[in-house]
Amino acid sequence: MKKAAFWVIVLCALAGIGIMSYLTYIHYSQSKSFCDISQEVSCDVVTTSIYSEIFGIPVSVLGLLFFAAVLFLVIKRRDKAFQTLFIVTLFALIPSLYLSLTELIFINSICILCETSKVLMLIIFGASLWASGLDSKAAFRIGVPVLIAGLVAAGVTYFAQTGTVVKKDYSTFIQCLNSKGVVYYKSVRCSTCRRQEMVLGEAYKKINSVECHPDGENPQPELCLSKKISKTPTFLMESGGLEVKRLEGLQQVKDLAAFTNCPVE
Repeated sequence: MKKAAFWVIVLCALAGIGIMSYLTYIHYSQSKSFCDISQEVSCDVVTTSIYSEIFGIPVSVLGLLFFAAVLFLVIKRRDKAFQTLFIVTLFALIPSLYLSLTELIFINSICILCETSKVLMLIIFGASLWASGLDSKAAFRIGVPVLIAGLVAAGVTYFAQTGTVVKKDYSTFIQCLNSKGVVYYKSVRCSTCRRQEMVLGEAYKKINSVECHPDGENPQPELCLSKKISKTPTFLMESGGLEVKRLEGLQQVKDLAAFTNCPVE
């Protein structure tokens, strides 16, 4: 029984390490992932949202550490290793399931690889409980305080993530950008655009913008082609319909201020 559980956990841990390594690469490189299928099913949208980090640490990095720890614990085969895995996995599952809820409720997009990692965690949880030999009473006695701790961790995660939302109102700054003829060219499939919008906060919704991807809302791909938009986000300063200058890629507020001479209050 324990041998079968051992190999199940090892394989799940290795798969989890692979998934989390890939998601970490996507997070930092801002590359397009193979699971960027649509606006509703996109690893890119999820891994670049405000819910992709906890205290500035990518969730994928934390997941990588979790699966690495699982692999270490199961390979060491110390006394009560499976019981320890049961406790660790139960604790980690609660904030992980909270993150699944954020995909459904707040982000409105599903990350296939993220959810696959949750399945791997559930398998590890079940296998470790099975191999630990704990009866139902012992599992309940151990599990309840771990479950409570996991709920607390999920709550801390929520407040840590929502606290990263830009609180400053850049509405006046955006009005200045609009008055200077700045147009924001974006794409619904652009992960860097999500980061750009996080930089500007809710005020980004007021900026003059053009959607370049056919799947986006009110798309104008022909206009983007005519303006020679090769990457998004791109900021064009236009006068009389003609380009004056442009900025490509992720921009901080200070960069946009220098680009337009608009004051940041």
